[in-house]
Amino acid sequence: MLNKEILINIFQKLYEKAKKSHDEFNAADGKIGDGDLGITILNGFEEINKNINKFNDDMGANFMLCSQAFVKKSGSSFGTLIAFSFMNISKSSKGKTEYNHEDIINIFETALKTILERGKAKLGDKTIADSLDLIIKKLKDNTNYPEAIKSATKQALGDFKGKKILIGRARMFEDKTKDLDDPGMFVLNKLSEAF
Repeated sequence: MLNKEILINIFQKLYEKAKKSHDEFNAADGKIGDGDLGITILNGFEEINKNINKFNDDMGANFMLCSQAFVKKSGSSFGTLIAFSFMNISKSSKGKTEYNHEDIINIFETALKTILERGKAKLGDKTIADSLDLIIKKLKDNTNYPEAIKSATKQALGDFKGKKILIGRARMFEDKTKDLDDPGMFVLNKLSEAF
């Protein structure tokens, strides 16, 4: 189950983890991108936590606040994808006060669909979408959310070792990306360690 109190706790933990790890995120991103991914994540979670006292029992409204936080604090393409994901989760959650297991799976499915559509990515391109896809598969028969998400994000990194990143600026680096983690996949794995 997921409700307002649990959501607040999740975003507080994610913010703490982002504070500790944002330099690592920037470094991972800097190998194939702008090197600003850590700042994007940190600023977004900081803004959410500044507004966390506005969270109420309407989960749709809470996720809209999260979307607005990332819009306000991030000009990056990754931040925009996160903002749109939160916005679409919000739309499908209007008036809901708590989520059951199916609803929680739907959160990840909505994020995945948004990232594939907005980011013009495909599964197998070695992006955060591949991590989300694996999370969804693992959650189908596992309600231990921290365990399922940690194992899925770790497995995704392993599954794509030796494969090229096929989308975004990273494509310019061709074979070099075979030995590198996709920054978004790396970030999601690291953030899952907060739980």
